[in-house]
Amino acid sequence: MEPSDIEDIPPPEKVAFIAYNIGVFESVQKFGNLITSSKITGGMDPAKVAELLEETRAFYDAEMIAQLINSMLAQRTRMSPSTPRTIERVTAGQVDYVIRQLKAAGISINK
Repeated sequence: MEPSDIEDIPPPEKVAFIAYNIGVFESVQKFGNLITSSKITGGMDPAKVAELLEETRAFYDAEMIAQLINSMLAQRTRMSPSTPRTIERVTAGQVDYVIRQLKAAGISINK
């Protein structure tokens, strides 16, 4: 293991935070794509929506997710600067680590 690889292994709370945000981003992107392409409409059968979501691809990479998370964290800091933070910042390497761990655990990632 390279020294930079060790630095990219985040603590458990950061792994959970990154994994959660990957899931949120992927879901929003998939739903957005399906809605804007008129494949999801009001009153649609939930089973059909789930099927469409499973078939829909999402595009993102570790750098993109890291930038989105860091932007969100920076906004929160601006809104309440005196509140202590559990997570200050994430790196693309940490996001990549989490993506690899999710895939290794058999979690479907459409990256």
